[in-house]
Amino acid sequence: MMKKTFAALAIAAAFLPLAAAQAATVSYTDSKALTTTNWTDALSFSKFDTSLGTLTSIRFDLSGVVEGVGNAESLDSSASTVKLSLGSLLGLTRPDNSTLVVTNPVFSQTFDFSAFDNAVNFGGTSGGTTGSVSATGSDFFVSSSASDFALFSALGGGMIDLGLNAVGNSSGTGSGNLITQFSTAASGVAKVTYTYTPTAAVPEPASLALVFGGLGLLGMARRRNKKA
Repeated sequence: MMKKTFAALAIAAAFLPLAAAQAATVSYTDSKALTTTNWTDALSFSKFDTSLGTLTSIRFDLSGVVEGVGNAESLDSSASTVKLSLGSLLGLTRPDNSTLVVTNPVFSQTFDFSAFDNAVNFGGTSGGTTGSVSATGSDFFVSSSASDFALFSALGGGMIDLGLNAVGNSSGTGSGNLITQFSTAASGVAKVTYTYTPTAAVPEPASLALVFGGLGLLGMARRRNKKA
């Protein structure tokens, strides 16, 4: 029984330094408010502090919103079906402008128009409007490249600026003679998540004292049993 207890305490002592070796994450977020497309801005994020441990991956999440209005008027002499799509293409880029992740929120609506009613007013029987509408979109990218690790980490951390841009990406289809108008604005939210293996922590003095104290008591008890 004593041998089993001794072995259990020895195993516990051996695994104490490994308690902090599990994967950990830390995330940072920045955003751009709703602004008329087209725009380009910079978002700021903390770099990974290499004193925390060893970086294993970086995840980049990008979500975007497009809001706006689309109008159409068919000039065809026959009835037609028209589709209006309001969209914005948002992209998150590294400092060298290389792309990290892209998202494309799009709102679509279909109209059945008659032959041109002789009035270009985006109404009547040959025209229409979406009214004020919105759509959301999101995507992500996970990097494990050494170049990104070097770019996004430093001893003590620091900051890095990433580019965020939004361009209008709207269209109207379905009529050979079609007048369209679009007005769009977009916003974006980006998050950078670092996954890492923490640096092995030195066991707490109290934990070490407990284990080694138990081992010492077991040794004393074992010696007394031998003398007896």
